[in-house]
Amino acid sequence: MDRLWNLLLHEIEESGYFNDIAREIIVKEMNRIKVNFHFWQEKDCRFWSFTLLMGQDKLKVLEFFDLNKVLPLTRVNVIRNLWNGFFDLYTAIRDPTTDPKIFKKNAKMWLKIFLTPSTGTPNSDNFVQGLYRPSDVTPYIHVLVFHIHEFMERHKKWGLKSFSCAPVENKNHQHVTQFFRKTLRDGGNGTNRKSAILQILEFENRKLYYNCNNFHNIPNTIKLQI
Repeated sequence: MDRLWNLLLHEIEESGYFNDIAREIIVKEMNRIKVNFHFWQEKDCRFWSFTLLMGQDKLKVLEFFDLNKVLPLTRVNVIRNLWNGFFDLYTAIRDPTTDPKIFKKNAKMWLKIFLTPSTGTPNSDNFVQGLYRPSDVTPYIHVLVFHIHEFMERHKKWGLKSFSCAPVENKNHQHVTQFFRKTLRDGGNGTNRKSAILQILEFENRKLYYNCNNFHNIPNTIKLQI
């Protein structure tokens, strides 16, 4: 869902309508479907940041966000069809009675829609805008289309719920929040500037050392917020 949402925002931005009015409309629509969502702009940065969608909020946006508020009707129908197809795949994944072969077929059909090419001549009456390019396919989409049906067949005993990526997503969110904010991007601007990736590795190494050596059992331990 993250990819679909980012592609939608990118399309609005490319159309030239990603202004204060558009951002306000998006926030109001998010409020309508009970999703906490905001845009903000870091100091000395021309790019807009926005709230990362988590958990059930992703499903709310996928199912209930009114695309008519931000897109022309010709695009609304195409993208809504794509979003609905993704929601159907998500629902099928959680259904233990789903036939892996049927899921494989439906997933490939969905990918075909995702990769719908444009037709006709640009800036002419016969031009029909497509959807997305192969370069827009993320590893998650690749797994969804080409491997989830294999997991269904091989791991019926546990079900796909046992293979949640939520902890990984949460950790990624923590890293982005802590190490890639505007003031800390790529180590910040101080005299002790250090690559954010190196900071993450050092931070993880300290945590491992702390946990493996039972420092949490030492009395009067002072925990520092890094």
